[in-house]
Amino acid sequence: MPYVTSSGRRLYYEVAGAGFPLLMHHGFAQSAQSWVDSGWRDLLATRSRVISFDILGHGRSDTPHDIEAYRMEERMADVIAVAEAGGAQRFDMLGFSLGGRVALGMAFRRPECLRGLIVGGMHARATALTAEGMNRRTATLRKGSVRALKRALGQNSKSSNELPDPDPEALALSDEGLLDWPGVVEDLHSLELPTLMFVGEQDRMQPWVEEDAAAIPNVNYVCCPDVDHTGAFDRSDLAGPSVVEFLSRLPDANAGPIP
Repeated sequence: MPYVTSSGRRLYYEVAGAGFPLLMHHGFAQSAQSWVDSGWRDLLATRSRVISFDILGHGRSDTPHDIEAYRMEERMADVIAVAEAGGAQRFDMLGFSLGGRVALGMAFRRPECLRGLIVGGMHARATALTAEGMNRRTATLRKGSVRALKRALGQNSKSSNELPDPDPEALALSDEGLLDWPGVVEDLHSLELPTLMFVGEQDRMQPWVEEDAAAIPNVNYVCCPDVDHTGAFDRSDLAGPSVVEFLSRLPDANAGPIP
């Protein structure tokens, strides 16, 4: 199985399809396999070289019990390490939920690495906005059995059962490591990257996502009808066609070396 080392920690990654590279960053308690199970990988691999990975603390990647490993700067370093391992020097990025936060971080801290930006199920505001719910989740994680955790995280499919058991402490730290992220909402007006944002109509974050999208000059906004946060991911048939169209309209670009 392919692994890459980032800051001394191993990350599992996969590559599928052909075309301009697309780096996909999943959300909390998901894995690279989640993109397969929901149909996203097959849909996007028809036109892109899709690079997906198990983010730190998840799936087959390392699960350090060190909160500093889960800060935004480390997460962005992981993205670049995975992209380079997958042969990408410049790439489009699709991030869902937690991955959407990292994608927004990349857009402002490492824009030279990106051609296009796709953010699913996430706003650009400070993580502290939803800290109360995240703190409840981390407390539950630290109390739960592995079986209960897998059930709560929806890991009951055959493919999910092939993954290592979730590490409650690593998952909790994965949440807590971003609680101090201030967001980028005040800078959205200066975002120059072509951007697509999608969100479920019934997602409690939908109003924030819609407001944030309105602040971005070069943006496509997609509201997925009759689904919540998870549904916007699981139903790749809803936002997926818009993502494919968005990618097809991005200008051709020759990859250059990442500084």
